Amino acid sequence: MGKELPGADFDNYVEVYRDIINRVSSISGEQFEFFIQVRLGLMKDRIAKQRGSFDSVRILDFGCGTGATEEFLRDSFPSALICAVDSSAESIRAAQARNLDDVRFVHLDSPALPFPDDYFDLVYSNGTFHHIELTHHNKVLSEISRVCRDRGNLFIFENNPKNPLMMRAMRNNPFDVEANLVHPKWLQRTTESSGFRQKEVCYYFFFPRPLRFLRFTEKWLGGIPFGAQYFHWSIKTTHIG
Repeated sequence: MGKELPGADFDNYVEVYRDIINRVSSISGEQFEFFIQVRLGLMKDRIAKQRGSFDSVRILDFGCGTGATEEFLRDSFPSALICAVDSSAESIRAAQARNLDDVRFVHLDSPALPFPDDYFDLVYSNGTFHHIELTHHNKVLSEISRVCRDRGNLFIFENNPKNPLMMRAMRNNPFDVEANLVHPKWLQRTTESSGFRQKEVCYYFFFPRPLRFLRFTEKWLGGIPFGAQYFHWSIKTTHIG
C-alpha cells in the first residue's frame, strides 16, 4: 500500500508481479512461492509456541496483493477465517478469481479497515509498509491495533536495509523504486505507540540456494542483522508489564 495507501501504483503490475519478483531475486536461486512458504513457516512456528492451537483463528493479511499468500495460509491454518485487504483494485480482482474457500478479499480506498474492534487473532503483512509513507505508519498501525484482539499477534515482514543484495534488488524492482526503507527500530517505536509490545525481531534468508546446506544454521542467526529480510513480531496488549 502507498502514500497513505499505494492503490493504483500496483494495478499495472498484476500480470507481471510474480515474474518481477523472480527476476530481481534471481541471485537467491529461489522462486516467489519459496519465500511465501519461508515466511509462513517462521510465523507458524512462533504462533505454535504462543498459542499451541490453530483452531478457529481469524487472520488478516494486510497488503495481500493478488492473493498468492492466501493459498498457502489456507494450508497452514486450515480452520481459520482469512480476510485479506489491498488498496490495488486490480490485485483484489485477481485474488478473488482464485475462488479460495473461507477467504474474503477486500479492496481498501482508505486506511480504515471494514472490520469490528478486537476481531482478529493474527495480523500478517509482508512488504507493505515500505510502500506507505513513514508519516502514515502510526495511523495505519492504530487501525490494525483496533481490529486486533488483546494478546493478538502482529507479524510484519520487511526487507533488510542493511543487506546490500536486497537493496540492489529493490533498486531493480520498478514498484520498489520509491520505497521507504523500514528499519526494525522504527517498527518497534510505531507499533508500541499503537498498542503493541515487541516480542521479537528476527533476520532470515542468509544463504542463497547454492549454499542451502547451511540453512539449518539460520535458527541461530536470527539476531544478526544481515539476512536479506526480517520480521517484527509484536503482541497487542492493553497492559504493560
